[in-house]
Parts: sequence; structure tokens; C-alpha cells
Amino acid sequence: MPVSIIPFNMPEPAAIPPHIVASLEAMSPDEAVIQGMDLLLGIEAADTIVYERVGQGVVHTAGAGAEVLQRVLEQDSVRSFADQDGVGNSALLLVGQASADEESPLPAGVVRFLLEGAEGGSIGFSYVLPLKASDGRLWGALTLIRRAASGPLNHEQPNLCEGMRRVLSRMRD
Repeated sequence: MPVSIIPFNMPEPAAIPPHIVASLEAMSPDEAVIQGMDLLLGIEAADTIVYERVGQGVVHTAGAGAEVLQRVLEQDSVRSFADQDGVGNSALLLVGQASADEESPLPAGVVRFLLEGAEGGSIGFSYVLPLKASDGRLWGALTLIRRAASGPLNHEQPNLCEGMRRVLSRMRD
């Protein structure tokens, strides 16, 4: 099965504590998103997170292999996680079995990164979360990458991710 890109409805958001929201709102939009990424890594919502702005590419990567992934993403000026079909309408789930040399709609080299040096296998579970202004305009995306060994989001993680996505989306209003 090749890489599948599936529209994914996130659950109801968990409430983000007011002191965290206030702290994020006091920062510049990019600083707030980067801090939000650190908070999501802290609850083990992802092994690696990518922050992209639409039309501008990668702003920041964090977590396991972040520097390697940033270099991979900077090599492809055409494709990005934030530009995947459907990302503005809903979150996307990226899953499947892949081979390192197969063509995919993902940025060049990303499948190889997700396979962690293997020639084929599971790419794990990646969630592309749209960052949208209050007028509905897509301005960026957070991609939460979970290795196959980490499994999908579980327990309260999806709710916390959706809560954080909504808080961070407001940063460009």
C-alpha cells in the first residue's frame, strides 16, 4: 500500500490552561507556534514536528531528527506538508507502507526520512494540522510525525493537539 493521505477530523479540543494561552498570546506568532510545538513534544504528541507557513515553506522543525528533516524539506521547493490537497478543509493523516524510492505526493526525501533508513515499511502516523485565521484563510500547518513504533495519537493527545491548533491558529488574527 503506498502512502495514503486521508482527511482526518480531529476530536473536540481540550481546554488549554489560561496561563499558557496568555503566555502564547504575548509572543510573536512564530514564537508562539514554536513554543506550542515544544509543549506538544512535551506530551509526546509527536516524535518530530514541522511548522510551515503557506507560500513560505519551513519555519521550524523540532524533535527527533529535526535538523535532518529540515534539510530534506528545504531541498523540495515545490511540495510541502502545508500544500497537500485537502489540508485547508481538515487535518490530514499520512499513513501507509512505502518503499524508499517510490514516488509520493510528499516532499522529496520525506518517505526515506520516515522509513528511518529502511528500504521499505511503515511510514508511521503523521498528522498535518491546518493553522487557519478566523476568516478561514489557511496560513500555515503543523505536521506531527509519529514513528511506527510510537503508534497513532492516543488517549487525550488528539484533544490536546486540537486545542493547541485552535489557540495557535488565532496567532495570525
